[in-house]
Amino acid sequence: MAYNSAFYPMGRTFVLVGNTTNQSANIYSDSPCAQYLFVNHEVASTGQPVYVRISATAGQNAAVANATSGNYGVPIRPAESLVLSGPQCSSSSNVYITYITAAGTANVYVTPGEGMR
Repeated sequence: MAYNSAFYPMGRTFVLVGNTTNQSANIYSDSPCAQYLFVNHEVASTGQPVYVRISATAGQNAAVANATSGNYGVPIRPAESLVLSGPQCSSSSNVYITYITAAGTANVYVTPGEGMR
């Protein structure tokens, strides 16, 4: 159930340390929820966007978007906060988030919960 109110954290915050190699994190929450707050604290002038993909199964890699084809991956730009909906996670059900940058490194923080940003 999505809340039409401010984002309510429902689990611990995970840090995704992104670089040019596709990586994966298992995200879980204290109670069932299906939304995730992504925050990129990188400085906009020097930081890189991190492309993320949320999946209920492992092995669904994110990809850097390019002009020649559509790729799976939502960019979380430097100095941006974004709430994305995805598969439900809980203390007994993981959700997989894959992430990658086009160049350099960037840290993105993800918190499972419900609500809007």
